[in-house]
Amino acid sequence: MMETDFKQPSKCTKDHLAAPRGLTLTACLKPIFTATQCLFFFCCQPCLFSYIMDNRTGLSLLFQPLMVNASSSDSITSGMDNFRFSNLIYRIIGQPERWHDDYIDIMNQVLDETDSFDDPSNFSELEVGDQIISRLHSSNETLAAFSTLLDTSRFKLIILDQKLVPIYHNHIADDLLAYVSDPDDNSKLSPALISLIEALPSNRETDSIQALDCVDGNGDQIYLRTIQGEAVTDEQPISFKLLLVLDHERSQSDLNPDLVEKFELTAKEQKVLLNLIHGKSIKQIAEASFVSENTVKTHLKSIYRKTETNSQADVIRLILTHESRILDSYFDSSARIMHTPKGNPELDQQVTLPDGNVIIYRDYGPKDGRPLVVFHNGFGCRVTIPIGYEEVLQRTNRRVIIPDRPGFGKSPYIKKHPIGWNERFREFADLLELQQFDILGTVLGSHMAINYAAEQDPRLGKVILASPVVINDKKQTQHLIGILAPSARLVSASKRFAREIYELWLKSVTLNIKTHYRKMLESSLGTKERDLFDQDDTRELIIEGFQEGSSVSLEGISHEMVFCMTPLKKDLSKITNPVEIWYGSDDARMTLRGAEVLRDQLPNATLNVREGYSEHIYYPLFEEMIA
Repeated sequence: MMETDFKQPSKCTKDHLAAPRGLTLTACLKPIFTATQCLFFFCCQPCLFSYIMDNRTGLSLLFQPLMVNASSSDSITSGMDNFRFSNLIYRIIGQPERWHDDYIDIMNQVLDETDSFDDPSNFSELEVGDQIISRLHSSNETLAAFSTLLDTSRFKLIILDQKLVPIYHNHIADDLLAYVSDPDDNSKLSPALISLIEALPSNRETDSIQALDCVDGNGDQIYLRTIQGEAVTDEQPISFKLLLVLDHERSQSDLNPDLVEKFELTAKEQKVLLNLIHGKSIKQIAEASFVSENTVKTHLKSIYRKTETNSQADVIRLILTHESRILDSYFDSSARIMHTPKGNPELDQQVTLPDGNVIIYRDYGPKDGRPLVVFHNGFGCRVTIPIGYEEVLQRTNRRVIIPDRPGFGKSPYIKKHPIGWNERFREFADLLELQQFDILGTVLGSHMAINYAAEQDPRLGKVILASPVVINDKKQTQHLIGILAPSARLVSASKRFAREIYELWLKSVTLNIKTHYRKMLESSLGTKERDLFDQDDTRELIIEGFQEGSSVSLEGISHEMVFCMTPLKKDLSKITNPVEIWYGSDDARMTLRGAEVLRDQLPNATLNVREGYSEHIYYPLFEEMIA
């Protein structure tokens, strides 16, 4: 392996590398979707997998489609097992364009077709799960989305499984795959290249790109990167290796925006880096930019300082590692950099509850202001306080406290949460010495807020509900719309299965959060909100809140969804606190009738309906709500 010289690598002997054209996307992934249930259950459904393993008849039936494909002429199947396929397909399913609508449509369709579904005694969990998962995964658009994603990469790319067998390559890597394949078996790498990879030190950090002591047919450096997957065998994670060669036709493509932001690279520094990545010397960069070589060297020194590197080789390796992270949306790298929320991390505070569990929170506004505790949405966390809150809180003399509930953001998940949350929140309020406080719950957070209000804490004053999703009895589920409608039907039959399906959807969203969730957000905005959000960074704030809230795990979100879709069965007539309900006419989670039913169940409630607002009403009307 070459450590320092990225421009003039040693060229390994190529006689043994010549090979006919290799695998295509269709050849690689053709068998996947005919065995979708098996692959998904192995990867993401440990409970169902255990059930299957305990029922041998079910196991043989489950494997039948896969065994048929394994005997086909597609060479890729002979080198794959269920874990490799399942890990790959699991990361492919997060298609940004269609997943959300497909999820809702298919869930409703299968539930409607299953006459016995609403009667748990006649319900085959495995059978319905098979139908839902199979349909969700059988879309050709999924393959197209994955292919399109990787074809926008700066790299010619080949994905290798743990046995160094090629399992996918993007279309610009056709020639590369042919070049590195074994001439006697084009489904495998050449023995010489395998030897090079296997000779690499095993203790190298998997996050970095390594320059192999080898070039391709055009004389371009071949790089290697290892990504750890999510499926495990014998407690060990599955790993994939990536062969990467820079595509010179993409030399003018912009650098990764996250990379530019992280290192605060100027436009001139970016230009220097782009040229370095694609093999240009300092002299060539200077001539192309009409500047002196000293000027280029000055930019390079600044780059070294910002990236904490000391050589061209180090900085190029660093940049290419970041550039290759387009794949990290689909593979979970063990060296993944955890998301850091924007704003002021020093605002984060924590309390340790009597049972030893920790709650992370943020405390906004004047310390002597009237306390308001926000029960954030299921897609939020402690950072979701509306834009311009500083002036709003000063004007209204409000102190706003937003805790990350267990399993959200930085608060570790507590087993069985939300069970026990009311007691933990009471302890949280005690530790903050809150003598009196109001609560604001938004969307699913409203369910949590009403559940606490039913405890009749004498310190609790007003309750504010923004776009409330509160289910007190089963009849109220009929007022749910969008994603929550099929979710509630699943919960009524199987809480465990509903949580697993919902977590699958959540993983799809969070893996594509900057594209997929943004599109979901855009489609859900009310007519009046859209113009308001265009004027500030509220969209980014909402995305930021979801990204930070889901950055550690999805357990809090998925368990709370099940809890909030389960009727509370509380006597709401005992809640004598004043309750203000805020509802937008463009809400895509609960109907207006649902908000009216909730109001009628509460003895001291008022309903404020605003035209042109949606379930995001908390953000544009924040000041009016808390005044």
